[in-house]
Amino acid sequence: MEVVAQGPAWPACSGLRRPGAAPVRGGGCERIRADVTPTPLPSAPAAGTALCCGVAARATLRATAEALAVIRQKLRPPCGDPLPASVLKHLDEQTIAALAAVYQAIDRHGLVQTCFSEWAVLAAPRFLGRTALAQALQRYALEGAWGTSPHVIPHRTLHAVSGTLSLALQIHGPNFGLDGGGAACQTLLAALALLSSGQVAGVWVVLTGWDREPIPSRPDTPRPDSDPHPAPVCGAAALALVASRPGWTGPRLRLRPGTAGGANGRANGQAPALFSLETLLDGLGDASHPPARSAWRMGCGGSVEMTEN
Repeated sequence: MEVVAQGPAWPACSGLRRPGAAPVRGGGCERIRADVTPTPLPSAPAAGTALCCGVAARATLRATAEALAVIRQKLRPPCGDPLPASVLKHLDEQTIAALAAVYQAIDRHGLVQTCFSEWAVLAAPRFLGRTALAQALQRYALEGAWGTSPHVIPHRTLHAVSGTLSLALQIHGPNFGLDGGGAACQTLLAALALLSSGQVAGVWVVLTGWDREPIPSRPDTPRPDSDPHPAPVCGAAALALVASRPGWTGPRLRLRPGTAGGANGRANGQAPALFSLETLLDGLGDASHPPARSAWRMGCGGSVEMTEN
């Protein structure tokens, strides 16, 4: 490989030049030969090839705002030191739900002694911090800057969930926040891409969101004595994905470029549901073991299915 360096690499007035290099007259170009070995990248799978990974752990959570307040006070990891109370105090409710689901998955599936330092985290919260931001803007309008908290930005923005999970699990790999408004499919695709790269030991995929998003009341407006609607519920689904390997006997997640349930795109006579937080919560259920087989349609094309082996 030949690199062209424009201009004198050493000050001409000093009479210095790069050791071993011929003098460059008139401030021209100096040609330097360097041997560069590119880093080999894994080959991309052939078109139409299904991608498969193992599911080392999974868990789901549904909780109202009142239940999340209790969880916040009692949240502890299965092992190791918990996050400081000063941190837990300012976390968004979706972050609390994500932590609780991940801790539950670790405890239920025997990953207590697993080192997650070489893992990655992909979190897709749905409209994270929107309620808190609305309240902060209301206080700012009434009280100015002194009425707002500096913790709104670090704990209520898109990457807050993935960043908090990486701190809680002492993960040194990449962590990304994806817009959970409709990014469930993209989150799963990104996780499979990270696993295919061979640069991470595993990927935590966490989806969170409210079912009927809480709406803050306006200042000086009394709350109604009764609400005809059910209380908003925050859902969280956590999947610990690892690269598929020979001898794996646990559940598998398989992404197919075609349609779910065969050529006609139907499973058990019905079109599969779109992969999302709600359908994943329904597919995994609240128990530690999901149904023998769950299939979903990917919004970007193809399908994904989970099988027990």
